[in-house]
Amino acid sequence: MTGWYIGAIINVVGSILINLGTNVMKLGHNKRSADLPESSRRPIRKYREWQCGVGLFVVGNALNFISFGFAAQSLLAALGSIQFVSNVFFAWFVLHERADRRVIVATAMIVVGCIVLVAFGNHQSKPLTSRQLQHLFQNDIYIAYLSWLLATAGLAYIVYRIGTQKLKREGLGGMSHRWMKALPISYSLFSGMIGTQSVLFSKALSTLLRTTIDGHSQLGTWFFWLVLVLFLCCAYFWVTSLNKALRLFPAVVIVPTMQISWTLFSVVSGGIYYQEYHAFTAFTASMFGLGVLIVFSGVFLLTPGKEAYRLKAHEDEDEMPILSSPRANSGPVSISLV
Repeated sequence: MTGWYIGAIINVVGSILINLGTNVMKLGHNKRSADLPESSRRPIRKYREWQCGVGLFVVGNALNFISFGFAAQSLLAALGSIQFVSNVFFAWFVLHERADRRVIVATAMIVVGCIVLVAFGNHQSKPLTSRQLQHLFQNDIYIAYLSWLLATAGLAYIVYRIGTQKLKREGLGGMSHRWMKALPISYSLFSGMIGTQSVLFSKALSTLLRTTIDGHSQLGTWFFWLVLVLFLCCAYFWVTSLNKALRLFPAVVIVPTMQISWTLFSVVSGGIYYQEYHAFTAFTASMFGLGVLIVFSGVFLLTPGKEAYRLKAHEDEDEMPILSSPRANSGPVSISLV
């Protein structure tokens, strides 16, 4: 039980640092966008705000990585809901943006949903060896889930590409309300489904390192290094998807939507792969489902309609035009790697 508390505390601190870091990174993007003319803009890596944000982001993710050695993935992934609370504060303090009542209500719903997920999830975690983790990969339920995940991610990407092509052809005026909601949601789905695998691999790495510290070295196994490579690949995909999302959509919309996709599939992937669902009873399973429903309701409320957007030209013709809010192309930001 003590290990569970340690993991939870470390994870909450890490999540808040990630939230602050990504908001400061966004501040750097905003400052760069304000530098005119275009030819005079420095690379984003040369802005001090972006550098500080990256530092906070890295430290927060390191703390989250450590926390996975002490508690269940489904619990820690859901604890990321603390970022929605800090989102509102940091967006006001760092980016000088105020959330309206709709955003506050939607954020509150998401937090409540994630709290329900935490309350009725599996809190246990134990050291595992490479052989045990390999055996979990061969579980029929996990194989079926992974097949569904990849197929659904591919479908979401197709929907996103169709939407962007439609936007280029018809412009904002020709886009229906349904398509305006589908674009950020489909982008968040395929990004989150693939990106969340970095959480699973991070948990595996943290578990193997914990087993190694306990006196049973796992560093000499091929599986350890394979998991490390897979983690780096998925983490890179997630970071690049996040950066692109911040350019294409209002952060007040896309970041919470991506975070919910991240949280949901982190919880589900960890629950299935590590078989954390074995701890469920009929009651706890139903409450867990209720938590998921509350979370999705909050996401739906967070996604604004067509009137909330305006169209801006994009410097890269291969990408879709930026959709930004009438205020500024910024907002509450909170995305993690692990």
